[in-house]
This record gives sequence, structure tokens and C-alpha cells, in this order.
Amino acid sequence: MDVVLPCLNERSALPKVLGALPPGYRAIVVDNGSTDGSGALAASLGATVVDEPRRGFGAAAHAGLLAATAEFVGFCDCDGSLDPAQLAPMLELVRTARADLVLGARRPAAVLGRSTPAWPIWS
Repeated sequence: MDVVLPCLNERSALPKVLGALPPGYRAIVVDNGSTDGSGALAASLGATVVDEPRRGFGAAAHAGLLAATAEFVGFCDCDGSLDPAQLAPMLELVRTARADLVLGARRPAAVLGRSTPAWPIWS
């Protein structure tokens, strides 16, 4: 599976996000004009890096899709707010024809010591 990761100044999150990809998944980091060296860091960590000068998540996602070569392609944010390990069960639904398309969603979760749900920080 190829995993497209649109990226704009996510240097601090990249090692954790790329390190959490399931074995055998190819990371395609689409650098969308980063000024913090995100693209170079991603390349040094083994990711395929695509430069997309047109700003915006859609432009970056499209550029990554065009660079993908695998039978299955997933998308994941590069900021560490999603757990890339969750791609494997989602892929299995498509691979086994139980779904044609699977979308994940962020939801606020109960956080210890808080009376209202909060957006979790993936760790």
C-alpha cells in the first residue's frame, strides 16, 4: 500500500508518523511548501518525497495520488493527530471486498481529568 501524507511544516511529527506506518507500506510525503526542512527529513527517513508548489491539502493529496503506484492507496495526515497503524484494518476491509472505500474520522475523546471531550494527541 502507498500512503500519501500531505505535509506543510511537520518536521517535528514526521519521525513518529513515518515510524508508525505498518511494515511494507510506502510513505509518499507531499511537501507543500515547507520551510522547516520537512521534505529533506522525510527523504532521510526513507519516504518518497514529492514537491507540490500549489498550496492546499487537495493539491498535495492529488500530487501524492499521481505519484502512487500501488494497487491500494491510503491518505493520512502528517501532523501526528492520526495513528497510521489504523491503516492496516482499513486496508483489510477493501482488500477483502467488504468495502470499496473506507474513511476514517477524528472524534473528540474522553480525556482523564476533563469534564468535556477533547481532541486526542496521538502518542
